[in-house]
Amino acid sequence: TGYSIVCEKCQYVKFYNVGEDDGNDNGEGGILSTNKFVIFKLCNSDDCSSGCKNDYAEYVVDMETYVAALIEMKQESVENTCNTCQENCQVDDDTPNYSVKCQSCMDRCDRYDALEENGYGDASQYTACAAVGNDDDADAYYTGAYCSDDGSQISIGVFTDEYCSNSVSSKDAATVLGLTALSDHILSATYSSECISCLQEVEDGEDEADDYEPETAETCQNLYDAAGKCETPTGFSGGYLSYYSSQASNEEDVCTFISSLDSGTYDQTGDIVIGEGGVKTISGKSNTATSAQSLFLAVLILSTMGLAGYAAMLHDEISGGKSDGSSKGEGFGTYA
Repeated sequence: TGYSIVCEKCQYVKFYNVGEDDGNDNGEGGILSTNKFVIFKLCNSDDCSSGCKNDYAEYVVDMETYVAALIEMKQESVENTCNTCQENCQVDDDTPNYSVKCQSCMDRCDRYDALEENGYGDASQYTACAAVGNDDDADAYYTGAYCSDDGSQISIGVFTDEYCSNSVSSKDAATVLGLTALSDHILSATYSSECISCLQEVEDGEDEADDYEPETAETCQNLYDAAGKCETPTGFSGGYLSYYSSQASNEEDVCTFISSLDSGTYDQTGDIVIGEGGVKTISGKSNTATSAQSLFLAVLILSTMGLAGYAAMLHDEISGGKSDGSSKGEGFGTYA
């Protein structure tokens, strides 16, 4: 309960997706699928605001899960804040409390409640990739969440495909949606560098009761469960990695993967960077693998797998055994 979430960055990664259709296809009919990740830290809340240098750990999770969790936490926080403001500041219609603190919170809550009335949209409601306009419209677009080039922000963009992979930078999401503008009051929680406490919020005064015991917010716990964990290298004292046997055995792989996401191994589109030392994604300059190079790598990998299978079959035949062509193993495929 004494820990807070801090977002580090979002990052796209392209994986080979031969013979699979899991909904992550890049929409180009190729063999690469674009996966979206977020790296975040859990930091001791007492040290979080000073740089999160002690008692922390790093995690990686798919962007969709992270965005949904942080939006839910922020919505609960806004609701609790506005309820408390209403109770403490608006005693009745005739005698409102117009103190500076009350006026400030009432103005913020009133503006948020009036978004739709004033022609604005809540950006957090448009994170899922969805079609805009009629299906028969040749110029129909899709809107959804995307990661900025430097990985520091998650925004709502316009795309030409159902997977929200091919962006249309010349189009504004609010305009396409028929709105005056999009408010990121809630969505900003998904990329904020500020510390977001995992302590379950309670109603005003509830934490002063004699039997009060602090609890971890359910949304924060679910995010922890879903994420790949890298806790041992930093000596993190607040984790429960030992309770996740599969993840514990793969922790080194998770840490390596997080490092690759954070070090410039991939460019803004998720392509592997070709060149010594990689690049910094914020620079916008990269030497990426071409389509031909990607295809060559795919063919090389598949050929190697085929030769390995053939060698195994020959070995079984020579030793007088049988091979049913199947194998069992456990790999780094899921984080949960």
